[in-house]
Amino acid sequence: MRAVCVFLAIVGGCALVAGAWIELAAGNVDEAGFVLVGPAPLYVAGLIGVFRGPGRRVAVWLLAGGALFMVGVCLGDAITDLPTVADSSLAWLVLLIGECASNLAVVTSVGLLGLFPTGVPQSRGERAVLSATVLVAVLLPVALMASSPTPPAGLFQSAEPGIVSPLFIRALRPAEPTLAALQFTFAAWTFLGLVLLYLRYRRSAAADRRRIRWLLVGAGSALLVFVANAVVATFSSGAAATVAVWVLWVLGLLLVFASLAVALSDNGVLGIDRVARRSVIYRMLWLMIAVVYVAAAAALGILASRYLAVGVAMLLAAGAALAFQPVQRRLERLADRWVFGQRLDGYAVITRFGTLLETSPGAADLLPRLADAIRQGLDLEWVRVRLGVETATAGIDPGVAADPAYLVPLIHAGITLGRIECGPRHDGPLLDEDRRLLAHLAGQVATAASNLRLTAELTASRARIAHAQDAERQRIQRDLHDGAQQDVVALTAKLALARERLRRGDPRTDEPLAELQRDLGDLLATLREFAHAIHPPVLSDQGLLEAIEAQAARLPLEVVIEADPALRGVRYPAHIETTTWYVVAEALTNAVKHARAERVLVALTQPDGHLTVEVRDDGCGFDPLAARGLGLAGLTDRISIVHGALRIDSQPGRGTTLHAEIPLSSPGAVHG
Repeated sequence: MRAVCVFLAIVGGCALVAGAWIELAAGNVDEAGFVLVGPAPLYVAGLIGVFRGPGRRVAVWLLAGGALFMVGVCLGDAITDLPTVADSSLAWLVLLIGECASNLAVVTSVGLLGLFPTGVPQSRGERAVLSATVLVAVLLPVALMASSPTPPAGLFQSAEPGIVSPLFIRALRPAEPTLAALQFTFAAWTFLGLVLLYLRYRRSAAADRRRIRWLLVGAGSALLVFVANAVVATFSSGAAATVAVWVLWVLGLLLVFASLAVALSDNGVLGIDRVARRSVIYRMLWLMIAVVYVAAAAALGILASRYLAVGVAMLLAAGAALAFQPVQRRLERLADRWVFGQRLDGYAVITRFGTLLETSPGAADLLPRLADAIRQGLDLEWVRVRLGVETATAGIDPGVAADPAYLVPLIHAGITLGRIECGPRHDGPLLDEDRRLLAHLAGQVATAASNLRLTAELTASRARIAHAQDAERQRIQRDLHDGAQQDVVALTAKLALARERLRRGDPRTDEPLAELQRDLGDLLATLREFAHAIHPPVLSDQGLLEAIEAQAARLPLEVVIEADPALRGVRYPAHIETTTWYVVAEALTNAVKHARAERVLVALTQPDGHLTVEVRDDGCGFDPLAARGLGLAGLTDRISIVHGALRIDSQPGRGTTLHAEIPLSSPGAVHG
């Protein structure tokens, strides 16, 4: 393969120097310029690609195409501009070799496009098409020489009536028009390369599709420009037509080189960085589509000017430009999808995500759908969403450890709730707009997650409150049944005994009546204690501080109350007083029943519009994380109802401190 590359490099280089020298010697500066801007760039690009490293089969096709194109141009210029060659008896052979070289250059374009990205046939069909194209490319000029006494005009080659073909066979003369037409349009066989490229794209894996999908559009656009160039060169003349031919040719070459540069950079031939490549590829495709759009409208206008008035032709070209606009927009959308893959734009992602948030009942359902929406919307390999202890993944197994290419924290109100971990895109790293979109989505996710968490907490709080109310009703029923009701039954029996003694005139009647009086006093005290436990009358009659002192006086341990004397007699809204008293009463009860404390300190203050209460005991303590029962949960729920905050500090063997802070919504508290 290296020997073939060296041979092509030498042949192409010699043809380049000879072609430029022939045109300059003949005084054709513009034709010399065509040599330098026509086949020379293809030859140079292929030469660079081949010798950058081994195994560059795609670059070999490019080098072969440039070298053969250069040979065809050089030999054609020798026939046209060198009388010595044109008058030679071997002029027909020079012309034949030049035509074969030009046709084989077309074959290399078929191989370059149709066999990309490997550069070698992968099926019998590809081999058959390539072999047939080579055979036609070589035999067609020979058959034309055999059917015509003098070479006919080609696409860019004038007729040579002075050259006589020694291969002419009169019996084949009727085939000359057909063979001449085939030779004239042989360059259109490049379309076979696009067909092969499309078929290879359809059966390729995703990785190879990313390497060739945009080349199909770029090469197709360039082919349309070259067709427009051929139309202008064939049906127009004059200075305007010459300028149009040059402009279209240069634009076509730019499209070819842009397509090949990006495609070969993805294959490592030209060494263009992949990150930089993807950032410009869409702009290049957009430029290609715009060029094809302008070229098609211009070619139609120039063609129409040959048969219609100039004004009518201009109107026809303008109408064609308007008619082609939907096609242009469609091609731009296809280019975006081909370059960036099956992805949604930012607005579509946000819209879909908003719908997802509205229809998700909870975090367990939201997280998997969120991960899948982000993965599909940005065409990522995988996504993992972590929210607290819950994790959801898309495109990756939950147990697989993978380092994220990008990480977005979920922050709401300064609190980190979780994070979104993103794998790489299928076709390269994340773009800046992808990161901005992820940051926006993360804000929505954090807000939604916070709302879901608050909703879950509210639901759980309501359930605990309902449970606590049910438990309180059961306790009241049980206390009444086991206490007061049994006492009333006993009193009823004693009253019946006293009545019977009175009926019989028994002198011992005073004893059961006295006992009955004592029992009624005890029952009254029990009922008062029972009522006090539900809602102490002193709280309604005197105030919060007095109610706390009354509750402390009932306990069988030392309770020290520290409060600002100015708080005595201060009245707060009923719901605040009730909540604060309940918290203190529950804390004191826990100190007696569970903490086995000997001393409790209760502090009541009112700093900065907040009512603060602290209950500290010297009991056995506990682990707050391991003892979140109904009692502590009930305290938290009661405090949250009045928008307060509760903090419990405790350790086994070191006592317990309960700190509650309640905002005072009404600063003008009523003093009693």
